[in-house]
Amino acid sequence: MGMTLLRVDPTTVEAAPFTPDDWSFTLLRCLAYPSAEERHAARLRGFLFMEGGPLRLYLDSEDVSGVITADVHPGGALTALLAALPSLLGEEWRTSAGADDPHCTYVVDLTDW
Repeated sequence: MGMTLLRVDPTTVEAAPFTPDDWSFTLLRCLAYPSAEERHAARLRGFLFMEGGPLRLYLDSEDVSGVITADVHPGGALTALLAALPSLLGEEWRTSAGADDPHCTYVVDLTDW
């Protein structure tokens, strides 16, 4: 067929480091399709990649009316963030009115968490 076939031994290939896109995909995957034992009170409704790196998560919950937005930096502590997310959404000192975003009731800034 005119194509060159290169054989690669997977044991000799160095693994590529996780990129910010990989971290974002992993976080979104865990929120969108949690396993039965990992179901959270907060449900993912959407997301937005923001300028400068943060990821805006649009969430809803049975405990709060309307849509809650959480700004996060996808990174290495995803397991901790996923476990703490429902309780962090209720911390009033982290919240601000969603004036800059018409799609949510309020914004929770978790970029420093």
